[in-house]
Amino acid sequence: MKTIAGIDIGGTKVSLILATVQGKILNSRTLKTRTGKVEARLCVSEMVRVLHEMLRESRAQKNLLGIGVGIPGPVNTEKGEVPWSPNLGGWEGIPLRRILNRQFSVPVFLDNDANAAGFGEKVFGAGKKIRDFVYMTVSTGIGGGLVLGGRIYRGASFCGGEIGHIPVVPDGNLCKCGKRGCLEAYASGTAIGNMARAKLESGRKSRLPKMVKSLKDVTGETVTQAAFFGDVLSLEILREAGRYLGIGLAVVMNILNPEMIVLGGGVMKAGRNIWKPMMASARKEAWPAAFKACRVLKTALGVHVGNLGAAALVLAKDTDSA
Repeated sequence: MKTIAGIDIGGTKVSLILATVQGKILNSRTLKTRTGKVEARLCVSEMVRVLHEMLRESRAQKNLLGIGVGIPGPVNTEKGEVPWSPNLGGWEGIPLRRILNRQFSVPVFLDNDANAAGFGEKVFGAGKKIRDFVYMTVSTGIGGGLVLGGRIYRGASFCGGEIGHIPVVPDGNLCKCGKRGCLEAYASGTAIGNMARAKLESGRKSRLPKMVKSLKDVTGETVTQAAFFGDVLSLEILREAGRYLGIGLAVVMNILNPEMIVLGGGVMKAGRNIWKPMMASARKEAWPAAFKACRVLKTALGVHVGNLGAAALVLAKDTDSA
């Protein structure tokens, strides 16, 4: 049985899978993302070790067709190196394609993580019969994968789809990219955690402090959990983040007029607490015809959408036209 490997490198974790060419997951493992020049290379070594273990466990050493890798930031698919990324300090310039190719002797394909996830939706998910759609991941950061005419659109300098860096507030909050007012600085998991800590430090009441050891441990995930228990502050924060997400969706609808936008990432686990204000905001800000023509839905590929997308890159005859 032929297998494909998918590695999804995120700001907080590295997720690895082995799957069949039909997208059935055979094995999966998760590692903590390490940042910094030394730590990043140690993390790559750990990835290699774990993938070797997974292949042995699945008895798939001789059946691996290739490895796909999704990474945040603008990825030069030709060089196969880790790019600069605001969420992956110390990873810049690591020749990941060469390292993995030497270790496993199979083709290795790198792409932006949201591009990969979008391609995963095209191959395995909701986009199978759709020519023009957008995948949007809302997690530690915010990214977008554009599938236009059935192909990934990467842009002139591999920056196509950086939805997280749409400016939504002129001269607003500082984003990790160095600019101010980006969508990512208002609606990502990182931004939601930052917003909660700031409001708590200003004296707002909430059950959040009871859920963590110290305020520095409050994250977007903590806010999501507290909101499900009816915490007023957490619900307020998610409504605000949802409003900004809706603005981002409206910009995408107005510019690209896609048939569909698929949403994934940890922040979307907040469910209706973020979905309802997001859709209300998108409806308000988008052109009516663009909003009406666009279906907005959650990924059906679940938590492994990034991995399956990365693995799907292996199946493309030409990843530049995937």
